[in-house]
Amino acid sequence: MKKILLNILLLLVITSLSKGQENCRSYLEIETNRDSSLIFINSQLMGYGKIRTEVELGKYFITVKEDLKRWNEHEINDSVIIKLCDKEYLISYNLFDKLYLDTNPQDASIYIYDSLMANTPNFVSVNQFHTVSLRKNGFTKSIHSSELSKYNTIPLEIPVPERNEVFSESDWFKILVGSATILGAATAYFKIKADNRYDEYLSSRDQNKLDDVNRFDLYGGIAFGLLQVNFGYLIYKFLIE
Repeated sequence: MKKILLNILLLLVITSLSKGQENCRSYLEIETNRDSSLIFINSQLMGYGKIRTEVELGKYFITVKEDLKRWNEHEINDSVIIKLCDKEYLISYNLFDKLYLDTNPQDASIYIYDSLMANTPNFVSVNQFHTVSLRKNGFTKSIHSSELSKYNTIPLEIPVPERNEVFSESDWFKILVGSATILGAATAYFKIKADNRYDEYLSSRDQNKLDDVNRFDLYGGIAFGLLQVNFGYLIYKFLIE
């Protein structure tokens, strides 16, 4: 009889302990300094900015992310072990102030206090006292952190270096060569015309033929004079280079 009573008593104790274990719960509260931050417990999204949830005894893995929209976002990974019943567990996380910086064109160097932090596009940690310098191809643009928002694309007005154009490859050289060709052809044309008219004049002694000779000689002389100026300028440009 005593053995039966002991077994019943043991069963009641085990049942009581089991029920007590099932009813053993606590509260886990997680808060961050960003209302938009995402809070995960055991890879399950629980809320944004600040959450409070009832938990059982055990170990829990916590992940806090700034955002899911961009790569390389700031992320905190942590864990907590709930050991006691009916307790409040409060955990606070302070996410660093990070800004996303991009430039147009990209691959500009990001400097803070003359220290190279990264190249755009990228996230950098800044505070309200920082001045961010963006540098590319000798061009520098400085921006105070108070002027920046969470995501920034900053245009860089990089000057295009002047191209030292070779005269022989320039449009002006092509124009001069083309005009020299035309003037040379015109000189030869008027010279041939004048010679032909002079032969006709010798045959006919027609004064009009002689006038034509003089006119064609004049035109040819003008074309030849311009051709000399053209060649003279070409030679001058080649000499000064």
